[in-house]
Amino acid sequence: MAVHEGLEDGQTPLDPDEAQGLIPRWVATRGDLDAVESANIDRSYRWAATAIRHGTPVASEAFLRGLHRAMFGQVWRWAGQYRSTERNIGVAPHQICMQVALLFDDSAAWRLHGTYPADEQAWRLHHRLTWIHPFPNGNGRCSRLMADHYLAQLGLRHFSWGSTLPLDEVRACYLQAIRAADRGHYAPLASFVRR
Repeated sequence: MAVHEGLEDGQTPLDPDEAQGLIPRWVATRGDLDAVESANIDRSYRWAATAIRHGTPVASEAFLRGLHRAMFGQVWRWAGQYRSTERNIGVAPHQICMQVALLFDDSAAWRLHGTYPADEQAWRLHHRLTWIHPFPNGNGRCSRLMADHYLAQLGLRHFSWGSTLPLDEVRACYLQAIRAADRGHYAPLASFVRR
């Protein structure tokens, strides 16, 4: 499969070495890849429910890596492993572990001190993960599920992620909200997650 074929705005192209990690050899198009990833992501909900039931904190490296592996482990050999290559977004690869640890320390402080309401804690967790961009691929999807599972662990309803918008507007609105948050303007993201 051509690793840059059919990329939409906001999608991360794969490094050729990372593309070699594709497990199902029959995948030939972006549509094929989307289908196998989607099926794998559906199965990840069972993994997350079990991890939460066994007391694994969602805001932890163990949960993050485990969730990514559960989401993409039957698709990519590198699922659950942090990226080792530079991207046009995200922190440098050597900073990923430190930035992830800082994020989870911050989220623990948010909970302990009630710094932000639960929704804001969840969307801040999501935004920081997308900003760090720890994995070669699947960061947006994984970070959205992290936010939803974070809320679930608190006994709260997951985000709607723009589901009230027309389908053809959701991605553009989401990317606009993320890019605004990257500049320190959080209102669009706070609104989008509950639309």
